[in-house]
Amino acid sequence: MDELTARLRALYSAVVSDVLDDVGVRDRAMQAALTPLGSVRRMAGRAATLEVVAVDRIPQEPYKVQFAAIDALRTGEILVVAAPPVASAFWGELITTRALARGCVGVVVDGYSRDVARIRRHEFGVWARGTHPADSLGRLDAVGFGEPVVCGGVRVSPGDYLVADEDGVVVIPTELAEDVISRAERKAATEDQVRSRLAAGESIADTYARYKVM
Repeated sequence: MDELTARLRALYSAVVSDVLDDVGVRDRAMQAALTPLGSVRRMAGRAATLEVVAVDRIPQEPYKVQFAAIDALRTGEILVVAAPPVASAFWGELITTRALARGCVGVVVDGYSRDVARIRRHEFGVWARGTHPADSLGRLDAVGFGEPVVCGGVRVSPGDYLVADEDGVVVIPTELAEDVISRAERKAATEDQVRSRLAAGESIADTYARYKVM
């Protein structure tokens, strides 16, 4: 785990999103439909990417690119899967097992997952649009990995930083990561001060006037 990932894991999506807004990058929060399905309710890491398309027949080499992408995962990465709105599950428990063995900490799927009860037995994060029992075979097929994708309405490049929790998924472009994470740490510390003053009886209008935090 690199230093920035370790620091990002101590933060949360809302404060990171606020800081991205502050620096003029207002399009890095994924669509609200992507929610946590596994036992892990907060994760952070660097993006690995996978592009998926709709198909209407079983490919000659089923799962070929998907398996190659999983076998290429590195420790601490989060797999980001761009997929069309097809009613079938692209993610499941067996591929979770392999991703874990590669050191992957979780997946963000712009689509559906299945085997959720079994996935919850693992220390692995799954953010998806929901569940569906149908297999992806003959419905979805991966066509490439390691290139920029659009997932949940957000462009994600390999190596970008992600933080995901019960509020959603936020992407930090690599070139902004150091600045954004440092700012988010400072903002989180300020929020702690505001929280204490509010609990002590100070009005929220007064705390906002002083700290500009809400």
